[in-house]
Amino acid sequence: MITHDFVFEVIVRVDPDKSRFISSLCNITQNRDQGEIQGDITKEDNRKVFTIETSEVNDDIIGIGMGYKFYVETIRKSFLLGCDKFRSSITRNDNSTNVWEKIYNSFYNVDKLKKYYSITKPIKQIL
Repeated sequence: MITHDFVFEVIVRVDPDKSRFISSLCNITQNRDQGEIQGDITKEDNRKVFTIETSEVNDDIIGIGMGYKFYVETIRKSFLLGCDKFRSSITRNDNSTNVWEKIYNSFYNVDKLKKYYSITKPIKQIL
């Protein structure tokens, strides 16, 4: 759970066919969704890779650090659901690039590659 002036919950779901994931940022205080991250789940070298396809955060919570917290909590919960590697989209806007730069600078297990960022599931669960 994430708290700010409001209470937020991040809910990550995997589709029944296990090919897609959806993460929702829910404002519990106001009972409304504030953002969503969707992506594909693929296998590479027998590892589950979650790759963001689209993400959006409502304008009224941009600039208060919620995007960063939303992404970090989505990644953490994805690892708990069996994800071995989590990747950014190759197409990002300035807001999402700023979030990924902050994630890159905050955690040891993040790689900044030519077109995307990649986070490998840590040996010890610290993210």
